[in-house]
Amino acid sequence: MRMDRTDGMDDRTGAGIVATGLSRRGMATLAITAVLCAALIALLAVRLSTAGRVASNLPPFPLIGHAAPAFSMTPWNAQGKAVAGRSVTLDSFRGHPVVLNFWGSWCAECAEEQPVLQAAWQKYQAQGVQFVGVAFQDHQPQGAAYLKQYGVTYPAGPAATERTAIDYSVTGAPETVFIARDGHVVSKYIGPIPDGTLDSTIQSLLKQ
Repeated sequence: MRMDRTDGMDDRTGAGIVATGLSRRGMATLAITAVLCAALIALLAVRLSTAGRVASNLPPFPLIGHAAPAFSMTPWNAQGKAVAGRSVTLDSFRGHPVVLNFWGSWCAECAEEQPVLQAAWQKYQAQGVQFVGVAFQDHQPQGAAYLKQYGVTYPAGPAATERTAIDYSVTGAPETVFIARDGHVVSKYIGPIPDGTLDSTIQSLLKQ
């Protein structure tokens, strides 16, 4: 009888050990998963906080409210009856709202936003809005091919001097500057501009 009871107790004890072992392993796995998730969330929070601080520390565009620096550029593309290669100046657009875009054929984000710019140009051209594309650190063969590929019909090409990019505080491409009819700078957008933002900004320019 004692042997029977001992066997039974061993069986039950063994089962209890197995059940307890599985439970501990499961809890350990959950604990490790929770720690990893917490670490990832903390890392994401730190990066978002850092990005926010960097963005908040960016100095305001110094030209806002001031006269847009004059420049001339030589288009790599033809615009209507105007042939490529004929010099264009910013002063020639006085009295028109101007959308000045700095771009590069090497720039993937420029290619992303180019259809947005071309569509807006076609939409607002009849209302007197002038688009100008200034090539940033680009070369004519690649730049001209880019303009042809994306069907750009507003004047686009290099400025006469590299000083233009410096005057407009350009650090990369794409960057877009909005200039009012009277020639003063209204705002600047860094990065590929969404169509909604472009549209609302142009509408604001037209009201000035």
